[in-house]
Amino acid sequence: MPSCPSGHPSTANDVCDVCGLRLRTFDPRPPQHLPPAPLRSPAAPAPPRPGAPRGGPCPECGTSRTGRFCEECGYDFASHQRRDPGAGPAAPGWRVTVTADPAYYQYMVNQGVLDPDLLPFPSRVLPRRVALSGDRVHIGRRSASRGFVPEIDLGGPGGDPAISHIHAILVARPDGTWALVDPGSTNGTTVNGTADPVAPGVEFPLRDGDRVYAGAWTVIILQKG
Repeated sequence: MPSCPSGHPSTANDVCDVCGLRLRTFDPRPPQHLPPAPLRSPAAPAPPRPGAPRGGPCPECGTSRTGRFCEECGYDFASHQRRDPGAGPAAPGWRVTVTADPAYYQYMVNQGVLDPDLLPFPSRVLPRRVALSGDRVHIGRRSASRGFVPEIDLGGPGGDPAISHIHAILVARPDGTWALVDPGSTNGTTVNGTADPVAPGVEFPLRDGDRVYAGAWTVIILQKG
């Protein structure tokens, strides 16, 4: 039976009768009208090689490992670091603006990824500004069962239903900039209108003004200063 990308227990066979998402593979291509940005091919760590250690419980919450970051609490298996939302800023002066993009939403509708009758665009969304601090900033939805609240929470009432618990992670780099890591989200993540989603588990360097697209309508704009 087809399943909802967001995990809802839908009884329908075409679209989720809870959130309206199509019960099929997500097409992560960005809105066609957005100005294309030059594709960058940054030097980045290669994806985990076949046979690399997987499985094994997270030492923080016990969840089975499926990638670099625990999908429930954000533990970093590579650096063996705990999530520390109270850590001081690692890359000062950076922030993000989080809002809903109607053009991106319309693209998703046009692609048949979601049904606007079951999942209408939010009527009133106020942009949020979040200062980036610490060495990692998690983007996702809170998990009540694990007591996990991401620094950028896109869930809750009126939240984006196409966002995974840990959809993406902003990682502070030694040079004072930030990179994006998608640990393997269900619906993928794109940057600046590029054709391909960010490769899972690979750090994608970000620059001032970059736009990160995720879920059904969310855009996260990186800003410095």
